[in-house]
Amino acid sequence: MVSVGKQTIIAAMIIAVIVAPLLGIDKKGGFQYIQEYTGFVSPGIFAMFILGFFWKKTTSNAALFATIGGFLFSIAFKFMPSVIDLHFLYDFGFAIPNADGIYEIPFIDRMGFVFAICVIGMYIISIYETNRGVQTNGLEIDKSMFKMSSGFLVGSIIIIGILAALYTVFW
Repeated sequence: MVSVGKQTIIAAMIIAVIVAPLLGIDKKGGFQYIQEYTGFVSPGIFAMFILGFFWKKTTSNAALFATIGGFLFSIAFKFMPSVIDLHFLYDFGFAIPNADGIYEIPFIDRMGFVFAICVIGMYIISIYETNRGVQTNGLEIDKSMFKMSSGFLVGSIIIIGILAALYTVFW
């Protein structure tokens, strides 16, 4: 088992070394690459979690819209610069020219736009479906789940105080 694991790691590293230059990871850096492509799914998932947890009227179709629609909107925003000139967004700080001079939306802004679209879409779908009589199965949340012990509260205040002092001194 150990030798199979070692061989698998070596094979995976060789494949990664061969594939990485083809993906453009060496130009942007691995962290930005990972962030950009996880940004295709995270805005919809985050919108689904936030509304599903904190708004009891959220319906399952609205959650499905956020999951699938969030991914599709992310793809649309990623490839939009090849179809539409986004120069008009430059004045607002939402587009930057790439090496080819084509204006594109930075991935973090793209994630924000997709998140906002997913939340608005989920709201509209949920309101429409609840007006039609769809019953939601919202979570029943007990307030005692969020009650903090006094020891936790004191520890949190101490840590926040230390962090505030460190930021004040070293920033």
